[in-house]
Amino acid sequence: MGRRTTRGGDPLRSAFTWIEVLVVVVIAGVLAMLYFSFMLGSRESTRRMTCINNLKQIGLAIHNYTQANKAFPPGTICNTEPISSGTQYDVWTEAGKKEVGAHGTSFLLRVMPYLEGDSIARKWSKGILPGTTENCWSPAGNAGTPGNPCEAALDVVYFYCPCRRDGLRPEDEQMMLEPWWPGGGTDYGGCAGRHAAFSLETGYNLCDASMVFDPHYYPEPLTAETDTAEKRWGIFGRVNVSTTFKEIRDGTSNTIMTGELQRITDFTPGSKDGWSVGGPATLFTTGAMFRYYGGKLECTADPKLGKLMNNHFFGSPGSVHAGVAHFGLADGAVRFLLDEMDPRVFSLLGSMADGVEVLPP
Repeated sequence: MGRRTTRGGDPLRSAFTWIEVLVVVVIAGVLAMLYFSFMLGSRESTRRMTCINNLKQIGLAIHNYTQANKAFPPGTICNTEPISSGTQYDVWTEAGKKEVGAHGTSFLLRVMPYLEGDSIARKWSKGILPGTTENCWSPAGNAGTPGNPCEAALDVVYFYCPCRRDGLRPEDEQMMLEPWWPGGGTDYGGCAGRHAAFSLETGYNLCDASMVFDPHYYPEPLTAETDTAEKRWGIFGRVNVSTTFKEIRDGTSNTIMTGELQRITDFTPGSKDGWSVGGPATLFTTGAMFRYYGGKLECTADPKLGKLMNNHFFGSPGSVHAGVAHFGLADGAVRFLLDEMDPRVFSLLGSMADGVEVLPP
């Protein structure tokens, strides 16, 4: 049989040319990239929704506690006397003590019974290893964290942002109270206010509202003369003191209650971690204007240079979400706030009685 030809005598093609194959490959590659991009975006969206839900669950637990006790839980319980002329509490050191009566514990521990953590709450003061009757080196009557390592080291699903981690990472071990803890971290905390809530000298002391960063940062319309300590407090800033709804005079929809925490592991001082530990492990301030420049952390009063979140300062809030972080307001709502939002507004959202409304209804 002869070779098949066209009417003009040209042979018929029996296969694609290399150009046609290349075009098909390029189209397939583009479609694959679009598909994987969509899948990654969908996955990130799902994780962000989970992060938002975590803050909602924490907020609901706080409100249930408040309804039962007529006040918010104290941000930190510390039985050690304050140091530095009564302005700073060494919460981290107390949390590490194994003595009877030691605390250094957080508000997240207080709300645990309302966050599907009844078993943790019941066993807390007993220090019983989950699933056994074995005591976990807990002195009788010790309510502090190290006396309850079995419970303090438990992972609580609501305390991890899935965009960042679903448990402790190897680099997180240096942030833990006990280096052998297998879990117990948190990516969420409570708002202490907009003052210098953490000492830069010691790194981790919890300070009262009389402390301000140097250089000072006074958001408009406040000035150095009008910005008093009483106006700087946040819901969880006062040690051993429970805030009431009546004290939130700026309005519950204008006051930050909880939010995402930065978790700094590549800088000293870095973050402290652990949902059961009070102070710097579970609190943040909205008034720390810092910038990470030239490998160093610098405090600045100039909003053009520094930021109040995602600024590489362990005491400021932040997230791994692109350009935003999520915050729970005192009314129970969860809102995302832009990383580059007006610093005056963001700072004032952290205090509960400065007399300035900063968010639209």
